Amino acid sequence: MRQSWGKWFLTDVKRAIKDYAMIAPGDKVAVGLSGGKDSMALLYILSYLRDYSHLSFSLEAILVDAGWAPVDYSRVANFCAERRVPLHIVRHPIAAVIAAKGEKSACSLCAKLRAGLLNSRAKALGCQRVALGHHLDDVIETFFLNLIFAGSLRTFRPAVYLDRIGLHLIRPLSYVPERVLSSLVTQAGIPVLPAVCPHAGRTQRAAMKEIVGFIAERYPEFRRRFRTALENVSFNDLWYQRGGKAAKLPAGAGTSALGEDDLWGEGLEP
Repeated sequence: MRQSWGKWFLTDVKRAIKDYAMIAPGDKVAVGLSGGKDSMALLYILSYLRDYSHLSFSLEAILVDAGWAPVDYSRVANFCAERRVPLHIVRHPIAAVIAAKGEKSACSLCAKLRAGLLNSRAKALGCQRVALGHHLDDVIETFFLNLIFAGSLRTFRPAVYLDRIGLHLIRPLSYVPERVLSSLVTQAGIPVLPAVCPHAGRTQRAAMKEIVGFIAERYPEFRRRFRTALENVSFNDLWYQRGGKAAKLPAGAGTSALGEDDLWGEGLEP
């Protein structure tokens, strides 16, 4: 990796890890892979930090094959081997389950099933943390999803403890814009697999991506300012809750409308 790169994205990753105490010495971290650019970039970055930072941790890569179509994972396997990260492929007929149920909210059900499989394998491997490749654009898009479709001001947190399963869920890329990851993938030659999900690009999240892009094109500082705003919330200036109750931070605030146990959320890759 070029040394100069640390100035434009490694700093944000390390700051997020420090701000939210994402990794403790001796941790074993499971990286949820899909083969998409975000999760592959996350694996690349975490393996770099494992080797060249003061952080002391080990990595395992877990890829859940949902059975949408046959996929050749040799490029992903080779990439993991080059980075000295063991790869575990978990195959489950999620696509068949969704087809049998005639599920209208296929993305939500798929995410829940994949999350359960990822968590189970992470626990079996002795991991304390599960790292997902959600970036700053995902944070903002989730906010708009909740605002427009759920009437709620919320998004997911960079780190959260899932007490029901005893795992820490971390998102080290939470401060990093998507365009930075796209540039990294291109410049570093990180392999990316094509999407095989039939719903890819046709979700409500895709529409939110257009909205975020529209605003950011006119206001270049939008993403950075949005991140700052999430850390400067004035609850006293928000409306009271219906029923006359004073506005306050609700239990579980910061989660997505789908819940933090839905590790990906609608339309998100791991």
